Amino acid sequence: MTEIKLPNFIKKQPVAMICALLCVGLAAATYLRRDAVAEANDVLAQKKTDGEHLSDNVTNASKLDEQFAAMTQATQAIEARLVQSDQSKLATNKQYFYKMEEETQTKLTELNQSGVATSAKNAAKTNFAGVVYSITVKGTYPQLLDFLRRIESGEHFSRVQGLKLTHDSGSENTPATAGSLSLNLDLELLGLP
Repeated sequence: MTEIKLPNFIKKQPVAMICALLCVGLAAATYLRRDAVAEANDVLAQKKTDGEHLSDNVTNASKLDEQFAAMTQATQAIEARLVQSDQSKLATNKQYFYKMEEETQTKLTELNQSGVATSAKNAAKTNFAGVVYSITVKGTYPQLLDFLRRIESGEHFSRVQGLKLTHDSGSENTPATAGSLSLNLDLELLGLP
C-alpha cells in the first residue's frame, strides 16, 4: 500500500492546521448562507407578530361571552321593533296606527300599506326593508304634532318620506271645525322583507 505523505508543516502543527481548515470552512458557509440570514430575520419578525396577535386574542377572548350576550340582546331589541312586510301581518301593522290614533285623539281617514320599498339597482342587499305607508290624519295642530312625535319615537323604526299639512275643509257629512287640519304623510317603517 502506498502511504499518503503529509507535508512536514501539517505533521508539526496539526492543531493549527485543523483550526485553519475550520476557519476556511466557516467563512465559506457564512458567505453561502448570507441571504438566509435576512430570510430568517423576516420569518422571526412574522412569527413574533403572529405570537403577539395570538396573545391579544387570548387576552380578549375572556370578554367574548359578555360581548356575544350584549350583541344578542341588541339584535333581539332591534328585531322586536321591526314590522312584518307580508300580507298576513297587515292587520297587526295597521293596529299600530289605530292605537296611535286613539292615543292622540286624531282621526285616521286613510291608511294604506303600499308594499315594500324597492332599493336602487346597484344597492347592496340588506336584511331589512322599508314598508311604505300612506296616511291621512285629521285633527288640531297639537294633536297632529303629537301624532308625528309618536311615530318618530314609537316602537317601530320610521322614516318620513314626505308630509303635507293643509287646512281641513271638511266633507259633505262632517263640516270642518275652526282649528281642524289634515296631515298627509308618506313614511317607511323598517321591517323584514
